[in-house]
Amino acid sequence: MSTRPPEPEFLIQWREWMRAGPPKCCHTCDHFNQSGHCLAFDMTPPEDFASTVDACEKWIMEIPF
Repeated sequence: MSTRPPEPEFLIQWREWMRAGPPKCCHTCDHFNQSGHCLAFDMTPPEDFASTVDACEKWIMEIPF
């Protein structure tokens, strides 16, 4: 029998947050460069689009190595 206390709610929420990964918006996409230009569409997206989660079907996060 375990005497370990149950995990606190903040830890459960953190684990769910980690599983979800980064928000899928332009700012976390590998197609979006430092000058705010999208390489997938060769355009600069409007600010409201760039800040919207799940707005683009071409969002990608490459392996960082």
